[in-house]
Amino acid sequence: MAVPFNVNVLDHHRVSPPPDSVMPPISLPLTYFDIPWLSYSPNRTLFFYQMPPPKTTTTTTILITLLKQSLSLSLHHFYPLAGNLSIPLPPAEPLMVYTEGDSVSFTVAESNTSIHHLSGNHPRTISKLSSLLPQLPSPIISRGCHMPLTLPLLAIQVTVFDDSGFTVGVTSQHVAADERTLYEFMNCWASFCKYLMNKESFVKFKFTPWFDRSVILDPISLKATLLKQWWNRANPYKDPQQETEHNMVQSTFFLSSSDINKIKHHIVDKCKIVNEDPPLNLSLYETGVAYVWICLLKVEEPHDAKTGPIYLGYNASGISRLKYEIPLSYFGCCIVFGRVGALESDLLHEDGLVCATKSFDIEIDRLVRDFLEGSERWISEWDELNVRVIGSPKVDFYRIDFGWGKAEKIEKLPGDDHGRVNVISLNGGRDLNGGLEIGMVLPEDKMTAFTSLFNSGLKEL
Repeated sequence: MAVPFNVNVLDHHRVSPPPDSVMPPISLPLTYFDIPWLSYSPNRTLFFYQMPPPKTTTTTTILITLLKQSLSLSLHHFYPLAGNLSIPLPPAEPLMVYTEGDSVSFTVAESNTSIHHLSGNHPRTISKLSSLLPQLPSPIISRGCHMPLTLPLLAIQVTVFDDSGFTVGVTSQHVAADERTLYEFMNCWASFCKYLMNKESFVKFKFTPWFDRSVILDPISLKATLLKQWWNRANPYKDPQQETEHNMVQSTFFLSSSDINKIKHHIVDKCKIVNEDPPLNLSLYETGVAYVWICLLKVEEPHDAKTGPIYLGYNASGISRLKYEIPLSYFGCCIVFGRVGALESDLLHEDGLVCATKSFDIEIDRLVRDFLEGSERWISEWDELNVRVIGSPKVDFYRIDFGWGKAEKIEKLPGDDHGRVNVISLNGGRDLNGGLEIGMVLPEDKMTAFTSLFNSGLKEL
């Protein structure tokens, strides 16, 4: 008889910047890049590692001590992450605030299950994966909330498994850090950990985080427009993931560089048949996302009542698209909100991949022309999404090394979208060279159908 899955919390710690480092209090105003993220639950990333057997109390203690000490050292550089998101009463503006003594929650837990099961590519229950991640309250509020809120920005959980593996779970508020900033923080943490393990001499962290928000210019008062929209939203103050995630599973899929090339050739050949020009932007990202989108639509219920387009939302880097320079080490969010739309009937047609990638072409052309065009609709347009893409192969978390090599697996778990919006998560892949690692969350019956379509579709190209 199988042993019931269980995660026991062993200890709670608070980790601050080193006591001998004097970090000044700081208040960081949000920018127009941050405001839309107030409508989303925290970002959740899970790193799986193997621990050389045998697992003992001593090895576990050494592991936890190393991670806590190196986390403290990294918070010397990224100290606002030890602070809080302060949401005052409207119409006042939310702020990220750090004061002396602020700290990050660091939970230590153990599990009786096999890490190999949870780190696999097969369907795994979202609720089990979520138990390996620390909880943070969501910034989603209701119109009738008549009290200010103070929400932590970051929390860490380390879970040690019976079969000598462990996970590092990182939960962070979206407004605190985009994928680029989160990667730099994790890389700083890992660098200090390797230094403490004496595996390499310490090299000064090459990016000193840039906290000055005045570098983000706002000539059209976009921040005020988006903030007003957010205050007027009537979202219930609850955690939707708790209501639906027990019915959901997460699986991992792979598109190798060879698979991507097959999809590209298929699209180009389809265009030649009808004497049309192929899409201009058949990149790894657009090609892979288009293929997954079509497979997903085929297992979803048709949107019979919807006569207009259906939409896929994605993020694109803003740092490279601003018409003025800002430091690459800018701390916070600097990504734009894109939306690809097409008729469901066109996407489900035999030329659906062509339709999807050409729809991406239209969006990319708009971003190149003026990525802030239509930005006053970022919040309202993302309310209409059917699919949302998180992550990017360009931000490769598998490169982060704490001193024990690459993570065996990295999972990005969506927050509050279960049952409302399908979420596709992307990584560069642990051992892929020019491919995509794809995380998908679906009800178990739909996951079976999606897996079959995903694999058979590649064989038929």
